[in-house]
Amino acid sequence: MSQPRRLQRNPSPATIEEARLRNVPPQNLAAEQAILGGVLLKMSLLDKLGVELRPADFYSPAHRMVWEAMLDLWRASKPVDLITLAAALTAAGRLDAVGGPAYLGELAGSTFSPANCPHHAGIVRAMAKRRAMLDMAMRMMEIAYDPERDPADFVSIAQTASDAVLKDRLDTHGETPDEFLDPYTAYLEKLEESGGGGVSTPFWKLNDLIRSFMPGEMVVVGARPSHGKTALALTFAEHAVGLGHPTGIFSLEMGKHQLLNRMFSSGSGVAAQRFRDGKFSDEDWSRIYDHCQRMKQMPLRIYDKAARKPSDIRAACRRWRQDSGLDIVFIDYAQLIPPDGRHQNREQEIAAISRSIKLMAEDLAVPVVLLAQVNREVAKRKSPKLVESDLRESGAIEQDADIILLIQPWDRSGREDIQFTQLTVAKSRNSMTGEVPLAYNRKNVRFEQDDR
Repeated sequence: MSQPRRLQRNPSPATIEEARLRNVPPQNLAAEQAILGGVLLKMSLLDKLGVELRPADFYSPAHRMVWEAMLDLWRASKPVDLITLAAALTAAGRLDAVGGPAYLGELAGSTFSPANCPHHAGIVRAMAKRRAMLDMAMRMMEIAYDPERDPADFVSIAQTASDAVLKDRLDTHGETPDEFLDPYTAYLEKLEESGGGGVSTPFWKLNDLIRSFMPGEMVVVGARPSHGKTALALTFAEHAVGLGHPTGIFSLEMGKHQLLNRMFSSGSGVAAQRFRDGKFSDEDWSRIYDHCQRMKQMPLRIYDKAARKPSDIRAACRRWRQDSGLDIVFIDYAQLIPPDGRHQNREQEIAAISRSIKLMAEDLAVPVVLLAQVNREVAKRKSPKLVESDLRESGAIEQDADIILLIQPWDRSGREDIQFTQLTVAKSRNSMTGEVPLAYNRKNVRFEQDDR
């Protein structure tokens, strides 16, 4: 292991170019030495740098070991000076490895002013991030050359790796009232101008309870199989695009044509059965073509590729937002999303998926409506009424959701073409819960307000 026996100078542009040609990873040993020397002169620097710099941020193995010893002393509320540091390194069997007492003495004299150490820490962090980027690029090259790898996994792996590089810091700053009050009042003013913000629903009774789907919220729609989850999501989506909200739909269960059959039946008024048997009348075709013209103007994206992981969905949403904006996302449905990593059991997989979707909603600042199945055991209960704990395979969905909407079993007393149900707002983190009576129009596979 090579050791820094003498102090380093900042690299010149020529030195940087030479390092690039020799494949030397990005680093600044002079900045690393200045930080270590600054702490020896002013231990209180650790109150800030101790939570900002990790040992792995230092390129030199010797500097990593010195920083680890400093952190151990600081966390134990012990003084950090030449004597205590040398003793700690000796106890760990590392004193000779870092260059001995002589090198520690050189470090103490390497800092002109401890006040510059936060700036030097920024340099060290930047170099560490550059090295992480190079490591990520090397991993991507290995994957690209690996014939056993599925090319479809490349984007999700790259997205996960880049997120790890960009978001590897713990923000310990916090904000004071002077910092957060002005942005907050600006947010309230914008909220007033927009009439409340978010994306409203087509049901006024539901809007009375939750107001709208707000940015950053994860909205879960749960129901038993064939009880209208997709139909309700499409009813929400059609209303959103009708109001001009850029909308994204991820259909992991139905293909694009199946989805469009439902949307055209709902939007054109042509009976859903005609999209199965193909027996269209001239009037049907007229309605279909009219709806085609309307849909061409809609800010809508449909993604119907199966087995897409949360990182794939997030990458697509980021692209859509960049290209044409994005106000709301629908995902059909949670139990069909494969996880990004490996987990011990299905419950942990669903928990990881749920958390990823919630973080995506917060990151993109859009509401995400996630459809989910409920447990089969519901059918065996005396009371068929769904509750939020019925969500299938994981309590994590229940925990992560800001709003949970449950479609209750059908009321079979209605007409043949209309079925009545209750939409239960089982959870609403920032508003009210309650019941919303709905009518399911079987002819056009859409939900409507039940105003009986």
